[in-house]
Amino acid sequence: MELIMVMAIVLALCGAGLHGWQQWQQHQRLVQSSRLLLAWLQQQRDEANAFNRDSTITLVRDGSRWCLSGNVPPSNACREGERGVWQPQWPDISLTEITTGLTFFGLRNTARPGRITLENPSGRWRAVISVWGRIRLCQPGLSGCQ
Repeated sequence: MELIMVMAIVLALCGAGLHGWQQWQQHQRLVQSSRLLLAWLQQQRDEANAFNRDSTITLVRDGSRWCLSGNVPPSNACREGERGVWQPQWPDISLTEITTGLTFFGLRNTARPGRITLENPSGRWRAVISVWGRIRLCQPGLSGCQ
């Protein structure tokens, strides 16, 4: 009887630990995807400034997959390794919001302000772009994240 009780306690602890581990993994995937998106947006901004051209960020959906494209023809978008295209590494990351017409201008490193929101079961992260081309990450619901 004592052995059964010990096994039940161990099983309960293992179940709770597994659930916590899965939540932690989902959170880390979301944070990493958000940081990779931030780096990609900064690259798009810097290339627009360096070559003095506009870079419009567009959402391309291909069935259940999606990607963000910066001046890449829609026929080439969402292909693996395509330059100027960003897509999340994990299928549980979804894009819930993007400002239409989000553009980086080559002139003085400016941008059309907007935001992009990524989400998965662990929460949401948002990339906010200001009119001066500043890009930052924040969590919706916290102060200063609009």
